[in-house]
Amino acid sequence: MTHGFPTWPEPPEPRPSGARGWLIALALLLLVAGGAGVAWWLQGRPGEAGTSGAAGATVSPNDSSARAPAGVRVVVRVVNASGVRGLARRATLVLRDFGYDVVDYDSERTGRDDTQIVVHTGHTEWAGHLQRALGVGTITTSADTSRYVDLTVLLGRDWQPPTEPLRP
Repeated sequence: MTHGFPTWPEPPEPRPSGARGWLIALALLLLVAGGAGVAWWLQGRPGEAGTSGAAGATVSPNDSSARAPAGVRVVVRVVNASGVRGLARRATLVLRDFGYDVVDYDSERTGRDDTQIVVHTGHTEWAGHLQRALGVGTITTSADTSRYVDLTVLLGRDWQPPTEPLRP
């Protein structure tokens, strides 16, 4: 039995420095850098996360060139003609965020590839704003003053809804 101060254990023998530790550190560094590079590349690609349509440019609801004109009620009907389930409802939410009064949405089973915006009341400039909000679409006119809507949107497969949730 010993009395007095406790003694510390002997330090371990130093290991010879080898390349193994450096290789592990280098592999971890390359893994982190590769992951950051992939995330950066995916973020910048058109039509991927963060974009609102096939055009690739994100349009903010505050963008005046995409919003419905101030003080004017632009009445819109949205028809999902793409065959992709749920697009009319998603487009309705997007257009309402841009200030359009979407009063009706429906579906057709036509399998349309391209989006068409039909002007019924002669206001082609409103169709241009709506086209900017969606990011896609060709504008055509079909004068019909007996309709209760100013514009009809026939959604095609070329329109992609935003990837972020619209509503909580």
